[in-house]
Amino acid sequence: MAFQTVESKSIVDAVQSLVDRFRLELTGARQATRTQLIDFLARKLKINQDAAAKLFDDLREAGVIVRGDETLDDAHLPGRDDQSWEIDASHSAAMTVDANVDTDVAEKSESPALTLIRRAIHHRATDIHLDPFGDEIEVRLRIDGQLEHYCRLSESIGKPLLQQLKVMAGLDPAEHFQALEGRLSLPTSISHYDVRITATPVINGEAVSLRLLRRDQIIRSLDSLGLTAADLHDLRQRMGVGEGMILVGGPAGSGKTTTLYSMVYHLDNGRRNIVTIEDPVEYFVPGFSQIQVDTRHKMSLASGLKTALRMDPDILLLGEIRDTETAAAAMRAASCGKFVFTTFHTRDAASVVTASRDLQVDQRSLASNLRAVISQRLVRRLCEHCRDTRATTDTERVLFEQEAIDVPERLPRAVGCKHCHGSGYHERTGVFEIVVATPEIADAIEQGKGERELREILRQANITSLTKDGLRKVRSGITTLEEVKAMYGFAA
Repeated sequence: MAFQTVESKSIVDAVQSLVDRFRLELTGARQATRTQLIDFLARKLKINQDAAAKLFDDLREAGVIVRGDETLDDAHLPGRDDQSWEIDASHSAAMTVDANVDTDVAEKSESPALTLIRRAIHHRATDIHLDPFGDEIEVRLRIDGQLEHYCRLSESIGKPLLQQLKVMAGLDPAEHFQALEGRLSLPTSISHYDVRITATPVINGEAVSLRLLRRDQIIRSLDSLGLTAADLHDLRQRMGVGEGMILVGGPAGSGKTTTLYSMVYHLDNGRRNIVTIEDPVEYFVPGFSQIQVDTRHKMSLASGLKTALRMDPDILLLGEIRDTETAAAAMRAASCGKFVFTTFHTRDAASVVTASRDLQVDQRSLASNLRAVISQRLVRRLCEHCRDTRATTDTERVLFEQEAIDVPERLPRAVGCKHCHGSGYHERTGVFEIVVATPEIADAIEQGKGERELREILRQANITSLTKDGLRKVRSGITTLEEVKAMYGFAA
C-alpha cells in the first residue's frame, strides 16, 4: 500500500488555521464538533477523511487539541471552558501523518485510564487522586502542590477506570480488600513518565492515588533548586568533605527526596559506589544500586541498611530515618567513613537535632559526623504571563523589617490566566535554611542544648531562616507573601 505523508509545515499551517478559525469558540456535542474539525483539516490539507481523522487523533494525543469533556464527564479546572476545544499550534511543528490509515484507531485503543493520565500530564499534575464519593468517584489533581477538583465520574465509568489502572500496573483488578502498590506500564508516547499507583481499601470503597514523575526532570542540578549563591557555595563545600552525614528536614511533600538525589547525583563521578534504601524507590537512576523496602520479604529500612553496608558503598542515600535501629546503623555508617544522606520530618534545622535525640542517637557521634542540616519547603512560583503587583501594607512592612530585609513598596500578586489555568502560579521552587556544622554548633549539639538555645545560636551566626529566605524570594518577585505564610499553615 502506498502511503502519502503530510509535511510538518503543512500541519503547522493547518493548526494555525484552526486557531484562527475556531479559537475557543467551537462548542457543542463531542462527536459533532470533532467532525467539524476533521472536515476542516481535510479541506485545508487536501487529504481524505480517514487521514484527517488520524491527524486529529495524533494532534489530540500530542496535546495540541484538548477538549474538557471529551471522555471524562464534567471535567474542569479553574479558568478552563469545558465546552470548548483548546488548540495550541506551538506543539505541532514536528508532526507528520500517513494519509491512508485505519480511521479512529487511537480512539478505539485509548482507555479512559490512559486518557485521564494524559490529561493530568497536560495540566502538569504530579498526583492524581481518585476517591469514592457516594455512588461516584471524585478525581482531583495536584498541580504545583495544590489539590484541585477535576471531575466526578459515574460508577459506570469510574469502576472500569480503576480496574484499567490496576491492569496497567500488573495488579489484580478483582482485589479490593488489600492495599496494592505498583508501577504502570505506559505507551511509548508517554513513556518518559513514571507513574506509581497505590490502591487502598477505605470505608466506602477503594481510594487510588497515582504519582506522576517525568523521567527527564527527576534529577535536578543543585543550582536549579532555589538555593542562594551563598548557600550553594556552603553546601558544595560540605559535600566536598566526602564522609559524614547531611540531614534534610521538612514535612511530607517539601521536596526532600529531590534535594537528596540532586546532592548525590552531583557527587556521582563514576568512581563512587552509590547505594540507596527507600520506601518506596521513587526515582530510577542508572548507576545507583537501589534497594526498596519490602516488609513482606523481611526487607526493612534497618535490614536494608545493613545489607547496603556489606556492598562497600561510598555514598548511602537513606530515604528516611524512622526508628532507633535505623538511626544507629546510619550513624555507624557515617562514623566509619561513608557519606550518608537522609531525611527527617521536622519543622526546621534545630528540630532535626531534637528528632535525632528522640531516636536515641548518641549526641557526641552526631556532633562529630554531622556536616550540614538542610530544612526546606516548597512555594509556588508566580506565572510569568500574568504576574502583577500591589501596594505593601503597614503590617507587611513589619514582617520584612523584622528579618532585616529592605521593605519593597509593592509586593508581587498572583492574577491567573490561561497559561497557569487561572491559578496565578506556574511550578514551584525551594525555600531553604542551610546550617553548616561549625565547631560552635557541634559543641552545642554535644552539650545537649535544646531547640530554643540552638535557634538562638543559629540567629547569632546569621543563618538565613526559612522565613527570611521566603521573604527574600517575595522581594525578588519569585513568589507571593501568601505563599510564604502558607509554608507554616497560616491563612493567606
